Amino acid sequence: MQSHKMSSFSQSPSRLSGAPREPGAAAGPPEETAPATGVGSLTGKDQAGCGELIIRHVLVPLDGSPLAECALPSAVAVAQALGARMTLLRVIEKPAISSATSHHHDAVDWEMRRAEAQSQLSRINHDLKTRGLTSTVELLEGRPAEQIINFARALQVDLVVLSSHGEGGLTGWALSSTALMVVARTHASLLVVPAHSAEGQRVGELRLRRILVPLDCSPRAECVLPLATALARAHNAELILAHVVPEPEIPRRLSPSAEDLAVASQLTERNRREGERYLGELRDRLVEQKLRVGTRLTVSSRRARAIRAMADEADVDLVMVSAHGQTGDARERYGGVAMRLLEETRRTIIVLQDLDPGREPTPAEEAARSRPGH
Repeated sequence: MQSHKMSSFSQSPSRLSGAPREPGAAAGPPEETAPATGVGSLTGKDQAGCGELIIRHVLVPLDGSPLAECALPSAVAVAQALGARMTLLRVIEKPAISSATSHHHDAVDWEMRRAEAQSQLSRINHDLKTRGLTSTVELLEGRPAEQIINFARALQVDLVVLSSHGEGGLTGWALSSTALMVVARTHASLLVVPAHSAEGQRVGELRLRRILVPLDCSPRAECVLPLATALARAHNAELILAHVVPEPEIPRRLSPSAEDLAVASQLTERNRREGERYLGELRDRLVEQKLRVGTRLTVSSRRARAIRAMADEADVDLVMVSAHGQTGDARERYGGVAMRLLEETRRTIIVLQDLDPGREPTPAEEAARSRPGH
């Protein structure tokens, strides 16, 4: 059966680090802390173990390129709205000493790179502080993805903000190799900004107009709602609640009979009506809180693709989704829909991690930890 749109409902009324740390070293606590923003249950239902989501510390990795800085406006828009503190992180790789050049030349080049990185961090940090944000900077050496992941884990960062591309430039891939590695291994929530669509945005000037929140009717997916409402209220943005009704799967060994198609159609229609009722109840509850709320519903067998299509149709500034939904596997960092949205993002997206970070390391992580340098 072909995917098709069923209905669309309209809106209802510093600590500045002096020298780089050793690779893998944990940073100390910041001198200042901002008030934490708790995100609890909006509906009062059992949250199926997702607990209270808190955004109090936002990490923004930079690499010195304008493309990486494309993530800053979105990071500031979230941090200001939630009263979170920010850490700007720069990781520089120390080059191996080449036999073709002198050790002195390599040392001078290294110090110049460190000075340039420190200058960039200081410039951005000063700008953030003039806007009333609590911010610190960190300069580390090592492999960028590895250091970002270790730093986020050591300081229990709540949200890592990534530009899709950095110093390597725009490519045909939706995410750069560094961004892909961070997405694959970080335990924190993620905010990913497509660099190709964020160029030219200025820090402090980004206002969210529309926020899309995909829901699958599960309490776990609803974990994002309190944070989404906080952002919508701070930016006076419209909140768009979205639901994708899955098409029933019919075995394809034989062509479906008329009876098969009738049963599938009846089930789809039943789920569509339930989806409309579900979205309507949530909309009414949020409207009572003086929020602008719209709803969208579509029928499709490809949920991630349908969500991207709804985001494009509504021209949203942000997509917010829980890492797991009704069928989420707690052994995986992200459910299938969340992972596809991250890997093929065309719009800025926040994926809130609803699982406890205390998970067992993968065999590859354990091998890297026990046999460093191999």
